[in-house]
Amino acid sequence: MPKSRSSRRPTGSRPRAPRRPTVAQPAPGARGRAERASAPALLWLSAKPVFVLPVLTVVLLVVGLAAPAGIGLPVLLVLAALVGWLSYLSWPVVHGVQRLLRLGTVALLLVAVVGRIAG
Repeated sequence: MPKSRSSRRPTGSRPRAPRRPTVAQPAPGARGRAERASAPALLWLSAKPVFVLPVLTVVLLVVGLAAPAGIGLPVLLVLAALVGWLSYLSWPVVHGVQRLLRLGTVALLLVAVVGRIAG
């Protein structure tokens, strides 16, 4: 049975509205400073279409692994920094396996950097 027009998501190119933060108040200390400093970038990212961050991540990974070492190493380091930054900011609201996946992702990116240096 085909879906009615009203049940489909709009396909326009309008950017999404920024999402409300999960944590109402920034934490004290260094974490709070990082959260406050990151807020403009996170609001900017949350207003983009949902596919932008995954596509950017895949593009950086492919370029980092396929390009010559002079280009690939800095790209992989930027990707590791991006994933590490997002993991650090999301740490208080994730638990268990999600934390292990975030740590594993950063570790694998660093292994790729070391592999590019050694290779």
